[in-house]
Amino acid sequence: MGGAKLACALELAAADNRQGIPTRAVILFETGGVRLQEANLGLAAIAEIHAAIADLSRYQPVVGIIAGTVGCFGGMSIAAGMCSYLIVTREARLGLNGPQVIEQEAGVAEYDSRNRPFIWSLTGGEQRHACGLADALLEDDSTLIRQQLLHFIASGLPATPRHRRSQHYLQRLQAMDSSVQADAATARQLFQSGAKP
Repeated sequence: MGGAKLACALELAAADNRQGIPTRAVILFETGGVRLQEANLGLAAIAEIHAAIADLSRYQPVVGIIAGTVGCFGGMSIAAGMCSYLIVTREARLGLNGPQVIEQEAGVAEYDSRNRPFIWSLTGGEQRHACGLADALLEDDSTLIRQQLLHFIASGLPATPRHRRSQHYLQRLQAMDSSVQADAATARQLFQSGAKP
C-alpha cells in the first residue's frame, strides 16, 4: 500500500504538469527495500514508482533525500538513482543490497555486516557522493538540506539525468577486478576514472 500511494502521488504530479500545473516531487528515502513476504506485490509497487519517476522527470526535477541511518536499499535504491538530484548526509547509506543480505549470501569473510566503518566506507553518503552517485553531500541539518533542495528545484532538469548515464557506469563496472575485495579507495578510483558523465 505504501508503494501504491507513492506511485499515485508521483503520477498525479505528472498529470498536473501535463495540464500546465508545475508540480514537483521530493522523496525522502529511509527504506530497506521490499520485505521478502511482500514478494511480487512489493516488486510491482517498486516498478510503478520507477515508471512514475521516469514520467514526472520529463517535466520537473524529482529530488531525493537520504538522511537517516537506515539508508536506502533494494528497489528503492534504484528509485533514488532515478531522481534528477540526490541529496545525502554522511550518515546516509545507499546500496542495492543491504549489509545483512550480502553477508547472508556471500559470507562474513566477504562482507561483515557488523563492521560499521567498512560498510559506511563503501555505501555511506560521503562515498556515494565521491563516486558520483549523489549530487550533494550535506551535514544532517534541516536548514542546509532545505536550501540545497530549493537550489536543485530552481536549477530545473539536469542536462543528462543519472538514469541516462548507464554507459558511463557500465564502463566503470567492466573495469572492476572482482577477484579482490573492494574497498573505499578502489571504488572511488574506479568511479572517478574515465570521462565524466
